[in-house]
Amino acid sequence: MNDHSSPAVDYDFLKTLSVLYVEDDPEIRELLSHFLARRVKRLELAENGQEGLEAFRRGHHDIVVTDIKMPVMDGLDMAEHIKSQGRDKDVPIIVITAYSDRDYLIRAIDLGIDRYVTKPIDADLLLDAIYKSAHARFNQLELEHAHQEVLDTLQQTVTILSRAIEMRDPYTDGHQKRVSQLAVAIAQEMGLSEAQVAGIRLGALIHDIGKIHVPTEILSKPGHLSPLEFDIIKTHAEAGYDILKHTSFPWPIDRMILQHHEKLDGSGYPNGLKGDAIIIEARIITVADVIEAMSSHRPYRAALGIEAAEEEISQRRGVLYDEDVVACCLKVLAQHGHRVFEQ
Repeated sequence: MNDHSSPAVDYDFLKTLSVLYVEDDPEIRELLSHFLARRVKRLELAENGQEGLEAFRRGHHDIVVTDIKMPVMDGLDMAEHIKSQGRDKDVPIIVITAYSDRDYLIRAIDLGIDRYVTKPIDADLLLDAIYKSAHARFNQLELEHAHQEVLDTLQQTVTILSRAIEMRDPYTDGHQKRVSQLAVAIAQEMGLSEAQVAGIRLGALIHDIGKIHVPTEILSKPGHLSPLEFDIIKTHAEAGYDILKHTSFPWPIDRMILQHHEKLDGSGYPNGLKGDAIIIEARIITVADVIEAMSSHRPYRAALGIEAAEEEISQRRGVLYDEDVVACCLKVLAQHGHRVFEQ
């Protein structure tokens, strides 16, 4: 094992790392651990895969270096367990293997092992592999953190927009927030991806943004609206789309807003879309909107109650409302009732 420096390695960065090294050969373990201990912040040793897995579960490690052929549990079995550890599944794993271990190498690739170092071990090549794997993972974590900060800022901005809209219409104060809460619960019950759920949360929060174009005296008018006044109200879906259509959201929020009053049979507005022409996000918001609107007080009527709202979507499922969305909505309401609006 030579000890010359590798110019590609940032040794200051290495000094921040916690490394788990798993090796059953005592001579190799002693030599390599002596080399690594002087170059990383923390080095923990294990003599087989089982000990390594237990050590990994006990404490935080930035990277795992492991031999493959070991008693009790081999390195790849340990790696497979680590790769199924939820939030820790992306911790880089480097395996040490011989050229003759072809079957092991193929399995390592299938498991998503980050890198491998061949025997006899060149310590500098191992150090280079540790640096590159850990550095790539840290860069990924920074990107994920930055992405989350952008999403958090976006969420705050959308929430502010939602409140600004509702300040013009005190009778529907909190309507968009409650629709968003129910829509998210429905989407989760349907098993939609986290990304889709995030988009539905934000889209529902501002689904009525187009009402900013509707005169306040119509929005808050007591009693029933005239046909002309209702036609003006109906422009809010397209107005909302016009406000959002040039934005670069990673979700189809503009179409959620445009389509949230469309119905499966084509009787909705503004475009009379039918069936699958209506995106699933809009179909979910539509059902959540009906439930919340019928359950709440309006200037022109008292609250009809959640039971009446459930009856509405049940009787018209498959005609006006998506069958799967209605089924999941009813399940959510059966489990949580009005509490779904308080989550």
